[in-house]
Parts: sequence; structure tokens; C-alpha cells
Amino acid sequence: MARVKHIVGWISVVLLVVTLASIWILTGQNVEQTSSLSESTARAVEGRAADMRPDAAQESQAGDAVEGADSTTATVHPDPLAPVRLWMGANIRRVAHTVEFFFVGLFASTTVACLGECLPCARFRYALAALFCAVCSVGDQVHKIFVPGRHFDMIDLGFDAVGYVTAMLLVLLVSAWVHHVTRPIGAHARR
Repeated sequence: MARVKHIVGWISVVLLVVTLASIWILTGQNVEQTSSLSESTARAVEGRAADMRPDAAQESQAGDAVEGADSTTATVHPDPLAPVRLWMGANIRRVAHTVEFFFVGLFASTTVACLGECLPCARFRYALAALFCAVCSVGDQVHKIFVPGRHFDMIDLGFDAVGYVTAMLLVLLVSAWVHHVTRPIGAHARR
């Protein structure tokens, strides 16, 4: 089990480095590049929601179908996630920050969960992972200052925090569950 834990830990380190490098590259994009990427992503996210909004021609066809059919079979069910998709499309950059830093938090906390015994202050390993994520978030915003047309955005720090804190909580829960499941049978009764 310890060998698997170390392998997962080192894989997490590699994925953390790749994730941070990807964020660095995306942050280094100029305004035109980042706007183009955001617009194309927003169109993709909103695409399904837009398909569910009937235009006049679709409404006319649906009305013609209803005349000769049973009303229960001709009922059009709108996509219940359409408002969420529209909000995500309109706020795609904020959502992107949350997603990016979800993975930073996921890989940082998985690393400390698997390799944390090696740290001198192992009992504070998740606090150190959270501090690491916060420093990376601030570093991302500072990096934007040096990119023409971009600026430091305090609100993005909050969206980043939502991402990495959510990921860290998930890793803590899974880690506690794995610890509970893998304990020896007699260890459950002892305390």
C-alpha cells in the first residue's frame, strides 16, 4: 500500500507541475488571445442551451405537431441546465479560474496526502498545501500585471480559492475514507 501511495504522490507532483505550467502559459496570453479563447469556450458551453431555445420556426413546427398529436407526447421539455450553461458562458473566465485551481488544489493535496509523511511538519501538511495554492493564485494575478492589457483581479482570487478549497476537501474526505477502509480489522475497535 505504501508503494502505491508513493507512486500516486509522485504522479500528482508531475500533474501539479504540468497544471501550473499550463496556467502560466494561459496567463501569458495577450488580451486578444485570451478573449478569443474565452469567446469560443463560451459558445461551446452555451451551445446546448442555445439549441434548447426554440426560435420562431421551431415554435411554428412544434405548434403544427401539437394540433394532430396527443398533448403529452408533443410536450417540449426544456433543458433544466440551460440557465446554468448561460451563466457559465457569460462568466467563462471566472469559471475557468475555479476549474484551473481545482486541479491545482487536487494535485497539491493529493501530493501531501501521499507524500506528506516526508515533510518535517506532517501534521500541518494540508495547511501547507492550502498556503501553496494561495501563493500560486496570487502569483497568477501578479503575472497578469506584466502582460499587456491584463491586470490583477481580486475577484479571481476568490474564484481560485473556491476551486482549490473544494478539491482539498474532496481529497481529505477520500483520504479519510481510504484510511478507514484500509485499517486492520482489530484497529477499528481500539481507540
